[in-house]
Amino acid sequence: MNTPLIVTLVVAAVVVVLAVWAVSVYNALVRRRNDSNEALSGIDVALETRYDQVSQQAKVVEGAVGQEVRTILDATALRTGRSIRDLSVPEKAELDQTLGDVQRRIISSPGSLASFEAYPEMRSLANVETLQRTVNETEERLQAARRAYNAAATEYNTARGQFPTVLIAGLLGFQPHTLFTLTDPVKRGQTDLDGFLSGGQA
Repeated sequence: MNTPLIVTLVVAAVVVVLAVWAVSVYNALVRRRNDSNEALSGIDVALETRYDQVSQQAKVVEGAVGQEVRTILDATALRTGRSIRDLSVPEKAELDQTLGDVQRRIISSPGSLASFEAYPEMRSLANVETLQRTVNETEERLQAARRAYNAAATEYNTARGQFPTVLIAGLLGFQPHTLFTLTDPVKRGQTDLDGFLSGGQA
């Protein structure tokens, strides 16, 4: 058999193998990226639920705390037109932390729920307990969503970063996903959402 033909067949075989490998890598990365994006949408739903709950809590809390919470919420998506789903992962994480801080402030402020839902004074403790239970349930859903997303994002990032996949992942348009991490609430001097949903990265 002639040498040029052998070389041509070898090159063709190598090209076919590489093409099959590239398609396999692409499909695997697409699947993992979609899993990560789907998990992130679960965080979006949980954050929207928490945002709605904080908004409702602000309506029924009287006095300075209620006014402060309403002021914070007025600086967000409903006024600026930027939704929670448009935020970057770090912005979602900080929004989650901030909403949690606001809820804790509502619950811990003396007398802030004394006339919650216009109930008599004797019902205030029950109202606080109900609110705490709602906050805990919301936080549990958020924790589950965060864990699911971080697991999916880590699996995607690991697959993307493995050799030799890493050699073509960037060329195929697969960028790493940011993990959902919370800031230390002790380090937060004050609660401020101003500007969160008014610009910046999506």
